[in-house]
Amino acid sequence: MINLKILKYAQIADVQKCTTLNEKTIVSDMMLRRRLTRNARIALYLADQIGAEQNAVVIGNGYGEVSETYDILRAIYEKSSLSPTAFQNSVHNTPASYLSIVEQNRGYITTVSDLQDTASSVLKVGAIKSLQYPQLALMVTDSINFDQIAEINHCGIEFLEGGAALLVTRTSEEATITLRGKSYPKYSRTLWPMLEIIEQCESLPAGCGAIISIAV
Repeated sequence: MINLKILKYAQIADVQKCTTLNEKTIVSDMMLRRRLTRNARIALYLADQIGAEQNAVVIGNGYGEVSETYDILRAIYEKSSLSPTAFQNSVHNTPASYLSIVEQNRGYITTVSDLQDTASSVLKVGAIKSLQYPQLALMVTDSINFDQIAEINHCGIEFLEGGAALLVTRTSEEATITLRGKSYPKYSRTLWPMLEIIEQCESLPAGCGAIISIAV
């Protein structure tokens, strides 16, 4: 078991598209800003909220860049031209790449993609990497809003876009919060453990540090 102290946390979600991501302030270069995927915009916002710009980072997204992949598949089906930007942005580690570029972060950044278990895997990777780095930013983002999402959204997900992040450090202090597998049916399952951790952080008495044990 590795215990992580949660120094800061942040979350955001919207039924269609998050509109308060502060992109113009975070990414001053207009041309670069226009190329950002939705997942990248959310990741940059979360990193700014928790002050993760120059820390080691573990980013998770359960389904990759769905919108860009959909655009590519639609272009192939319609036999139209493929967008070079969509092709470039279709890989699962796109948010990590943009975070590195925008923040000029030359440190450790990795991406985890594990479908509905993504948040759990991000926490495990983060716990292991806490043995090497004094602080880490752990975040999960998902944007699954594309033209025909209603045809395949059989899980009742209402918030089609969102993310959650933690700034953590390893500690020898005892855990004060415990994951109990709480469900958040309106959100993508990829976010559930992160949402539960943040909910418990917010319910702790003043002055009680938020510490969680992660089995690795």
